[in-house]
Amino acid sequence: MSDPIGLQIGGVVSQTPINPTPTQKVATAAESIGQRFEQMLWAEMLSHAGLEKAFSQGGNEAASAFSRYMVEAVAKDLAATHPMGLAAAVESSIAAPKGNE
Repeated sequence: MSDPIGLQIGGVVSQTPINPTPTQKVATAAESIGQRFEQMLWAEMLSHAGLEKAFSQGGNEAASAFSRYMVEAVAKDLAATHPMGLAAAVESSIAAPKGNE
């Protein structure tokens, strides 16, 4: 029987720990923040490039209401598949231990 929590891709099972340690929690939070940062950057670049306007052309108010969601979905996919490297910098700055405080 397969593990209901793990995700199996190509025979390799990826599973997050049930009770992560504090270090793992910080790393996970840092990864999430870094990923979200790149996602927001991609969304802004796509909007300024005219993608949001392109999605709403030919439609009415309903099309323009959902065009931002489409841009956000494209940005999320781009951040996951084509990282810029900024997420790693954000992750390392958040997860880095502070000096003697």
